[in-house]
Amino acid sequence: MKTIGYYRLRNQNKIEGFAKEMENVTYFKGYNEFSWHTSPLEFDTIDIGIEILDKRNRRLFTNDIVLYKVSTKPFIRTGFVAYEPIRREFGIIDQHSFHFTPFFIDGLSLFEKDKLEVISHLFTRKEISKDL
Repeated sequence: MKTIGYYRLRNQNKIEGFAKEMENVTYFKGYNEFSWHTSPLEFDTIDIGIEILDKRNRRLFTNDIVLYKVSTKPFIRTGFVAYEPIRREFGIIDQHSFHFTPFFIDGLSLFEKDKLEVISHLFTRKEISKDL
């Protein structure tokens, strides 16, 4: 069975669990659960998971705050994972310059796995989310 999508499920700023779609079935896993099941969880917000993992093998989701380093730049920056609807692609919006950098260009990754690290979430950092 091929996984179609991963999602983080939450109620406002509290992560309730995760979901994954496989063919025509959606599986759920609570935040402190170890196995997937078909019993739905209660949630009001969905963060979309992408195929990229950080240096600790954690899946990246929209609204994650990450430390990142673009392959050609010598310094580490802070940004958040977002979906750009006009370009129809996922990437990172820099927290200081607000420029969008896609994860891939022509199928090539701009980020190395060991140069990405989830450090927080926009929904738990009120001082950041108010500025956006």
